[in-house]
Amino acid sequence: MSTTATTLGRVLVVDDELGPRESLRMLLKPSYAIQTAENGRTALDLLRRFQPDVVIMDIKMPEMDGLELLRHVKRADPSIEVVMITAYASLETVRHALTHGAFEYLIKPFSRQDLEDVVHRALVRRQADLGARGQVARLVEEMRKLSAKTRELEEAEATEQSLRVTQLSILREISRTIVGHLDPQNVTAAVTEQLRAALGYDCVEIVPEIPVDVDKNDPFVVACVIRDMQGPLGHLVIDNRSSQRAIDPRERELLEMLSEYLAIALRNSRLYGEIADTKQRLEQTISSAGEAIISVAPDDRIEKWNPAAERIFGYGAAQAIGRPITDMLPRGDYADARRRLAEGPSRSEFQTTATAGQPRPVELAVTLSALHGRHGRLEGLIAIVRDITAQREVEKQLHQSEKLTALGQLAGGIAHDFNNLLQAILGYAQLMKQSLHDPQFVSRSLNVVEAAAVDGAETVRRIQQFARLRPDGPPVGVDVNQSVHDAVAMIRPRLEEKIARDNRPLDLRLDLGTIETINGRPAALTELMTNLLLNALDAMPDGGTLTVSTRGEPGRSVVLTVADTGIGMPEAVRRRIFEPFFSTKGEGGSGLGLSMVYAIVRRHSGDIRVESEPGRGATFTLTFPVASEPVGAEPDSALPRARRPARVLLVDDDQKVLGTLTEILRSVGHIVTAAASGGAALTAYEPGRFDVVLTNLGMAGMNGWELAERVRRVDPDIAILLITGWGLRDEEHGRLKTLKIRKCLFKPVRPAELDSAIQDALVPA
Repeated sequence: MSTTATTLGRVLVVDDELGPRESLRMLLKPSYAIQTAENGRTALDLLRRFQPDVVIMDIKMPEMDGLELLRHVKRADPSIEVVMITAYASLETVRHALTHGAFEYLIKPFSRQDLEDVVHRALVRRQADLGARGQVARLVEEMRKLSAKTRELEEAEATEQSLRVTQLSILREISRTIVGHLDPQNVTAAVTEQLRAALGYDCVEIVPEIPVDVDKNDPFVVACVIRDMQGPLGHLVIDNRSSQRAIDPRERELLEMLSEYLAIALRNSRLYGEIADTKQRLEQTISSAGEAIISVAPDDRIEKWNPAAERIFGYGAAQAIGRPITDMLPRGDYADARRRLAEGPSRSEFQTTATAGQPRPVELAVTLSALHGRHGRLEGLIAIVRDITAQREVEKQLHQSEKLTALGQLAGGIAHDFNNLLQAILGYAQLMKQSLHDPQFVSRSLNVVEAAAVDGAETVRRIQQFARLRPDGPPVGVDVNQSVHDAVAMIRPRLEEKIARDNRPLDLRLDLGTIETINGRPAALTELMTNLLLNALDAMPDGGTLTVSTRGEPGRSVVLTVADTGIGMPEAVRRRIFEPFFSTKGEGGSGLGLSMVYAIVRRHSGDIRVESEPGRGATFTLTFPVASEPVGAEPDSALPRARRPARVLLVDDDQKVLGTLTEILRSVGHIVTAAASGGAALTAYEPGRFDVVLTNLGMAGMNGWELAERVRRVDPDIAILLITGWGLRDEEHGRLKTLKIRKCLFKPVRPAELDSAIQDALVPA
């Protein structure tokens, strides 16, 4: 670490936790002047008094988080370097920090060497930036002085002797030479050669120090110091001792003036060298950047193309430069972002999907920045493009994890419900065995058993729809009140368990008005409601009241309100609750629950608002447009239809299920061949022997998918039905179409539903 850095370095450490704050202070104290702040407000007060070179701040702080404090620091003094510290490597958070001017970020835990290294690099860049700005300011002042001196010389031309005029002309010519060269060696060679040729001097040199054999009082020698405000840069030495020609005093005056020009030229050449070094570093940075950095001309054609752009889009620089940027980015998204830039903002961001040069679509995050000239005219654009395909995959997995977490929270209550249902079924079944002589008791008992089984099937249906294991189908007319009831049924065991465990009063109130239907998907709306209700329960650790209400604006909208009397949230949290990965639950939350709620609301063309204050609970208000016309209408099932008996190959490896389904089908007149495995079904199958194949999906050995594929190879026309107790994953719906599966039934299936599926399958597709 350099002496300059340790002498001048002032570091401000901002962290709301005492331990990490003091640890950083002790690590940096031996080498830097250190001040600490426990929050953003204190840090902003210290900015004016302490004037730090580097600010080290934690990203996650209450009241004012690190990103907000970063924006305040950069507005106060853009030259202050900021190092962000985070305990989790959130790509989105890091991108925001770097976008708003952070120098670097450290991920906890980090070593002392990492800390010292990043602080040292930050100080070096800060000092370089300050030095460059000072040099530019001095250069401007020197040019002003030069202009003044030039005017004085030009005024003197009218009265000076012809020799003076000639010498001034020579000086101007030399000055043009100086201006035309930026390399120090070129400047030196050009000036010395012109002075020798134009003024006939014996020897002209620009040297670091005056030679020891030169006497300043010698009439044949002139030694002028080349100096600027920062000190001497060298000496201009004219030596006529060989020819013994004395140097005129007026020439001495001109040579002194020329030294001032040379000082500016040498300083410019050094600045040019620094600029060239900076340019080289910038080019290296752009070349090594992980994000595509693309320079776009005003006519929307590509001018510059870095290696990351080649990697993302699959085109080399030679192929890309000169092409329209819309060959790489979707025209509509790019045009919208460019139009927003024209309206005033300096930066416009959007996310899109690109296919150019890619074997499969690539998800991209694009930041478009305007480059304006001195008069405000648009002179080009810079597009920074990041490949977020992997990030989207992670988000998708986390989204699924969020749903599984919610299911895990409900598992205890679901087990409770099922145990109650099984108790009723088992108890009445045993009682019926003992009371076979009492037909009325047996009839009542069978009604109880049937009701318990139906309740269990309904619970399974809600879980499968929540987990997307039952297809949503196209949008249909949805009664939001029914979605509320379904969600309440899902969370009621959790509510009762929370009341029993915490011994706190929790009151759930429903105030559901008369409302119109909306266009949507019932499962998604139930999922939305379940997340809102679970969030509300978590927000009331000391108990309280959870109120769900609906009301309608006839012909316009349906308004759903979920209000709790819990702990509430500050404004800084309220603004961010719908952001992906933002959570106030620490490691207990993924930060996707409310972002998923927001996405579902937007997919239903709705709007969601939240009102909350600390200690005053939270109220979520959701507004959905009413259905403009009936959607998803089912065909009129009341029309009579002639029944046909069918020859059915029934396949299931569970003997109890196989026997039950066989009896159900035979009871309504179907001819059933039962097979206890996929292999047995293939042995029994012959084209033309059966009208319908009904097979279970989840079987040991050969499962239902494999059986359907093998049957389809030998008989492309046979009607195939699937039945499952697991449900279908999203990726399996396409497989149904590929195999021309007529329908997938979900266990437990009622006799009428089973027979209806068989009758539908007998109708030619």
